[in-house]
Amino acid sequence: MKFPRWIPPFVLAAILGWWVSRPSGPTFVRLPGSGYPAPAWKMPDLEGRERTSAEFAGRTVVLNFWATWCPPCLRELPELNAFSLAQATNGVVVIGAAVDEGGAKAVAPLVRREGLAYPIFLADTNVQMTFGISTLPTTLIIAPDGRVAARYLGSLTHVELGRAIAPLLKPASPSVPSPP
Repeated sequence: MKFPRWIPPFVLAAILGWWVSRPSGPTFVRLPGSGYPAPAWKMPDLEGRERTSAEFAGRTVVLNFWATWCPPCLRELPELNAFSLAQATNGVVVIGAAVDEGGAKAVAPLVRREGLAYPIFLADTNVQMTFGISTLPTTLIIAPDGRVAARYLGSLTHVELGRAIAPLLKPASPSVPSPP
């Protein structure tokens, strides 16, 4: 079966029209309904050591669910890395929760290639179900008190993440001059 000559240009024009007409705004959606206690979790790191949510208690946590096969996730990785490096001294920790079925064998080479400086853990189906993860990337902002402060679907930039955690950061203490 041979296609008419007009079909390939028509398909190309349709794809280009869709691409150009896409919204230029944020590539994420903030979901309503935050303020609930974050579920406790256990996930292995890339070396197989079990890590738990209790290790990060009292800190602002950016928990990002992603996969190596997810294009928006891959675009977001450098943003998360920049954010992690910028916020390290503010008590903020970024945690990547990779959902790849291939485990560390699939994830570790990409983590090395991208030079990711934040911890990457392996989220199995139970962890995904506990957090209700059905779309990637999904990012949860967990306040120091252990409550989910915000939940986002889609990729975020380090600037957007900064805005999301700003209300959770402790204000700087005013410096008190030393007595003479």
